[in-house]
Amino acid sequence: MCGAASGPDATRSRRLPRKPRRKSTLTPTPAAIPTPTPAPEPSKRPEAPERRRFLTILAVVALLIAHYGMAARSLLGENPTVDEVAHLPAGVTYWQTGTFKLYHHNPPLFKLVAALPVVLSHPQMETLYQLRSWRSKSPSQATFSQLFAAANARRYFELFDLARLMMPIFTVIGGLAVFAWSSRLYGRLAGLLSLALWAFSPNILAHARLVTSDACSTALGVAATYVFWRYLHRPTWRWAIASGAMLGLAQLSKFSMLLLYAIWPFLWAAHGLIVERTRGTGLRPILTRGLVHGLAVVAISFLTIDAGYFFEGVGRPLGSFEFGSRTLTVPVAPGVARPHSENELLEAAWQFRVNFFRGTWLDRFPAPLPEHYLLGFDEQKIEAEGIPQRYFVAAELRKSRSPAEVAAYVDEHRRHPQTRNERTAGYTVYLDGELRDTGWHSYYVRAILYKVPEGTLLLFALSIAVLVAVRKALAGWFDELALLTIPVVILFSMTFLTDINLGLRYVLGVFPYFFIGIGKVVPWSLGLREPWRKVGGAIVGGALALTLTASVWIAPSYLAYFNWASGGPDREPVRLIDSNLDWGQDLVGLQRWWKAHIPDQPIGLAYFGQFTPSIFAMRGEPFDWFLAPARRGTVVSMSASPNANLIGPAPRLKAGYYAISATMLHGLRWRQYDPAPLERVPVAVQPLWSFENHAVDYFRQFQPMARIGHSILVYRLSEEDAALGNAELYRPPPRLNDSR
Repeated sequence: MCGAASGPDATRSRRLPRKPRRKSTLTPTPAAIPTPTPAPEPSKRPEAPERRRFLTILAVVALLIAHYGMAARSLLGENPTVDEVAHLPAGVTYWQTGTFKLYHHNPPLFKLVAALPVVLSHPQMETLYQLRSWRSKSPSQATFSQLFAAANARRYFELFDLARLMMPIFTVIGGLAVFAWSSRLYGRLAGLLSLALWAFSPNILAHARLVTSDACSTALGVAATYVFWRYLHRPTWRWAIASGAMLGLAQLSKFSMLLLYAIWPFLWAAHGLIVERTRGTGLRPILTRGLVHGLAVVAISFLTIDAGYFFEGVGRPLGSFEFGSRTLTVPVAPGVARPHSENELLEAAWQFRVNFFRGTWLDRFPAPLPEHYLLGFDEQKIEAEGIPQRYFVAAELRKSRSPAEVAAYVDEHRRHPQTRNERTAGYTVYLDGELRDTGWHSYYVRAILYKVPEGTLLLFALSIAVLVAVRKALAGWFDELALLTIPVVILFSMTFLTDINLGLRYVLGVFPYFFIGIGKVVPWSLGLREPWRKVGGAIVGGALALTLTASVWIAPSYLAYFNWASGGPDREPVRLIDSNLDWGQDLVGLQRWWKAHIPDQPIGLAYFGQFTPSIFAMRGEPFDWFLAPARRGTVVSMSASPNANLIGPAPRLKAGYYAISATMLHGLRWRQYDPAPLERVPVAVQPLWSFENHAVDYFRQFQPMARIGHSILVYRLSEEDAALGNAELYRPPPRLNDSR
């Protein structure tokens, strides 16, 4: 049987009757030939990554367009804020004269960008450059800004619109950095979440459209640090050069960006210890490469700063500067003659402090940075460190005493350090209904809790929980450290190293890193099992929707945003004032309201702003206003011309309409402009009255009839109300709280 069944003939005899198997030889089986992978459909797999990339790009562009559009709509409805009024004219002079001496208090990048379209529109500047104040070494930015407003009154608001439309360019750049960093860490959906939080953040939108340094430095700071983070992961010359250039641009935005010169070396050391050493990289190569690249980064950043100042004053000997801050000076010895300055603050500081470099081996060393960069940094440090009371005493003595008496006072405080009045005077600050002359250590944490939408706070808390709960490699821990370092340093510095409690804008730089870190909740939620995956997605989506709702609800008054949990912007008393709520942005809104509702009646005004309300008359627009009455003893004349025909505040309260800025309503002192007719008193374009603390806070006993952008409250007072108010006028103002 077996033999009969063997051989080729037997095999053929078995297969011939089985036709189907014969047919199957035309199609190879898996046993004969490996089954080929089915050809992908042309419309799916090969194009799926490209399609996802296209949709991602489309989403990024849409979010950034929406961000720019919301910022632009807001800026076109509000007037310049307190700080903007001086920044824009300074930027115009930079382009037209090539010198940065006017308002070098801040680096010039944002002013240059904002002023460019204004310069191209040819504002009136010729008469301003002929003034004696401009020709001085230290021209007054306040005086120059007032004269710029008067010379360009007809186009004043329109010129600012042109300038402000340039500012969201910086936050678009910042948004791209936020998306890129988050998507590299956690994926493209995470990047889109982080970008959405940035684009629709009320606080980012509030400052994105202003001619100020806050949003600019926040955006360029995170962009520069992202580039440096990329360098750490791929330490090539290309990334080193890019890091140096971006570091220089960040320095051109705000002096607080100097922190990056300390933070970046820390991140480099942490990366070397946490990541490179664990991979077996030798210590010597790490140090050698880091030293060479680090020197290149610093050199390129300095070159970028020099170029941003058009190289003005680069190479000036360090000992030739007159500094006043404690950081750059030492005490002056008794009997040493000192120069004088037209700037009262510098004049006082120079009498007690002298350049640290003078008389040392660095005296003749050429400064590697521009002249006005160093001088501006020095002035900023004077304010940040606090101004000693003896400076104010010396300034007052110069107004009423002989030069010999002033010199005797100064020399006495040089000779006997123990008798010096070292107590410093800072800004008057406000928090939760309390006004005092020193800050709170909890100020910025509370400001964040008050002014960040609840949805964003929920996502941040969730991201911290995910950070702690999810295991990760050492490289992952370094990436998280890179995101946390800058926010921690900023919050610590502003809380414990300064006494400046003026606004959330001073810690705006923490926001992009928080938004990037929040991106980790996306891969976490997608990695959950059902039904928890749906729950996680609902939490993330709902929190994002709350943030978007908050931005839409407060639009276009983003500066005045407070979350619902804190009581909102109309809570009484308000949580915060100044740039957190009322920065003078709604005077044009008040004028429109007046014109629409009471055009035949005058309105009393106490305005927290940096230009005269009479600018409407200079523009040919109606606005009948007068200075609201202030408490007795709280009004000080600032007029240099005692014979000027001034009107001043009304002597008593009368029935009628009044508009009070929220910042002054809650007690903060501020400068006021005289309502005298401009043809009789041209000097009225400058502030002529000082309303001291609590000058008009007695209006809080009345109920406002309208709110203009949440920042100006309008009252209609009856005869009975006026009688109650007049009783308050004769009572002494409350004492300012002193926590020391």
